[in-house]
Amino acid sequence: MWTDALAAWYEEHGRHRLPWRQTRDPWAVLVSEVMLQQTSVARVLPRWAAFLDRWPTPQRCAQATLDDVLREWQGLGYPRRAAALHRTAQAVASSGWPQDEPGLQALPGIGAYTARALLAFAFDADVPPPRDVNLGRVAARAGLGVELHQATPRQLDAALRSSRPHHVSPREHAYALFDIGALICTARTPRCSECPLHDCPSRARLDQAPPEQAPRRQAPWPGSMRQLRGAVLREMLAAAPPHSLDELHARVAGIPAAARDGAVAEALTGLQRDGLLGHDCLAG
Repeated sequence: MWTDALAAWYEEHGRHRLPWRQTRDPWAVLVSEVMLQQTSVARVLPRWAAFLDRWPTPQRCAQATLDDVLREWQGLGYPRRAAALHRTAQAVASSGWPQDEPGLQALPGIGAYTARALLAFAFDADVPPPRDVNLGRVAARAGLGVELHQATPRQLDAALRSSRPHHVSPREHAYALFDIGALICTARTPRCSECPLHDCPSRARLDQAPPEQAPRRQAPWPGSMRQLRGAVLREMLAAAPPHSLDELHARVAGIPAAARDGAVAEALTGLQRDGLLGHDCLAG
């Protein structure tokens, strides 16, 4: 997949000014990677800066309470990621950063992608590319001639590994393909005429018809239990939280999922089970 045309395109059009690309501090890189999971760059930019202003090191974050971290995280979604980030800060503050993929994956909430991202972007290690959805989509189309949902993880990783020339660092290779996926080879409306990957085997197919979409795997946010859980967590972390389940129910009554009998209690219990709220957070 790598070509001189891609290198030239990335030099001119790559998102070099993204602040997390201007650092090799593993904590700053990790915070960006966790925030960017299923959240747009535009939303993450101010929140990443605010989070690091408040907790510039894992040691500082480890000293914070989980409630404070969750409050800072509000609006980004998936609070379990914030809780895992807090636990990782505590582990790193105690024992330092692991230097290999198995060690990094042993940290809370860090899987293969995030471990490889840390190794490539913070530690300059020669590792397989950290495959997110954008990078995977480029690998599927340009490397395999199919859509992302039609390829296996092993096929995608093999295509990515074979595409990096020896003179290109894992960091620059991954960033260039990220940007092609985010800016050119988009999920629904790829701009093939502007793509520097001229030999892409999917070009003719995508010129003729829109790409086939993968089946939706997650229910829409409005009306979902995820929306109700977010509302319950927000109220319980408020400066004046509710003191009873009835009061909590009244506060989140505008969320459609709250209308189902027992849904508010179910959301509260789920948050407690996930360690995001204490079991004694309501008086009755």
